[in-house]
Amino acid sequence: MRHILILGAGKSSIALIDYLAKYAKEQKWRLTVGDINRENALQKTKGLPHTKAVVFDVALQEKRKSLIASADIVVSMLPAAQHIIIAKDCLKLKKHLVTPSYISEEMALLDKQVKKVGLVFMNEMGLDPGIDHMSAMHLLDNLRAEGAAIIGFESHCGGLVAPESDTNLWHYKFTWNPRNVVLAGQGEGGIHYLKNGKLVNLSYTKLFAKPTSLEVEGYGKFESYPNRDSLKYQQAYGLHEVKTLYRGTLRIPPFCKGWNALIQLGLTSPTPISTPNFIHHYNRSWEKLSKTMAPETNELLFSLALLPKLLKHKEAEIVPASFLQEVLEKKWKMSARDKDMIVMVHRIAYKLKGKSKQLQSSLVVTGQNANYTAMAMTVGLPMAMAVKMILNGELKRTGVLMPVYPEIYNPILAELKQYGIEFKETLS
Repeated sequence: MRHILILGAGKSSIALIDYLAKYAKEQKWRLTVGDINRENALQKTKGLPHTKAVVFDVALQEKRKSLIASADIVVSMLPAAQHIIIAKDCLKLKKHLVTPSYISEEMALLDKQVKKVGLVFMNEMGLDPGIDHMSAMHLLDNLRAEGAAIIGFESHCGGLVAPESDTNLWHYKFTWNPRNVVLAGQGEGGIHYLKNGKLVNLSYTKLFAKPTSLEVEGYGKFESYPNRDSLKYQQAYGLHEVKTLYRGTLRIPPFCKGWNALIQLGLTSPTPISTPNFIHHYNRSWEKLSKTMAPETNELLFSLALLPKLLKHKEAEIVPASFLQEVLEKKWKMSARDKDMIVMVHRIAYKLKGKSKQLQSSLVVTGQNANYTAMAMTVGLPMAMAVKMILNGELKRTGVLMPVYPEIYNPILAELKQYGIEFKETLS
């Protein structure tokens, strides 16, 4: 039997594991699911046939290599920074690899060696990145085949709360890693995109100040803030001639106004500061901000009761972002019956036969509950389908890959439709 090793059994792994377990007997697979917390692995495997749960610690080198050596393919659901550790082991031990994360510089440098030994290291194979690449390239390739000239491309995606579970003024609950939400837009690389032929470079402090507005039929209005460096997709998507190139993260208004205020108050900073100094900074910033603050923004901040909680902080030092995360995790927690919602929108401006047109392609997926989420489905299913494709020899391309090729995206997008993951298109 062929052996699939899944490393990491977090929230997004449940649909991945269920899919692979479903086909295990037919495909002659056996699955090993490893997590640093064995209970996580046991909860996800649920005693399913052909599955095994084990304790896995990436820091334990001998056990890690032994597990990888026993596999035919490795699926890494570990934190993104740890993928390279697994990748180097997979290269040495000649095992295929699938991850949902962006290709890091270190991962990209392995491409020649991976090709040399005939392996597939499929990265960016989840939702965003993943389904976004596949659906965008499907649209772009079809338009180019018709003779269209692409002049503008926008892609927006958000993990949100479903309308029936929307119970707070921010219209938001945590459907994935809260830390990533709190620190969104920070770090190296900067925020860059093209708008009407002009390069826009944004500082973090202005990231949420002027979101883009868009509407999805049947679901109302959304707002989108820029998702780091959009320009790197010029090469991947073949968009060198476009006037607009933008990738954004979706929220429901007035979230961005509120988050912009949190940034101005210093609450998203990951840098430790003395508690008295931060409270002084917060009060001064509030005094300045409140002079121009819209009433609805004031209501958003008031709903979090931040100052009373700050005044109760007993430690000499405070990390504002960690403090904010702690507050929000209580306020924005998904209850057991809550449903999440994935929204993805592509907007493509093009010219065809002398006429200017815009195509909007929208995807909305709603989860079942706090465990079987839309996020888990849209991250896990594409990865599982890629595993099946690789193990069955259906992918001839090798190297460090992302799913921008027709031989990858066509069959996977077709199979995703069977799970209700299907885009709706409107033309104007």
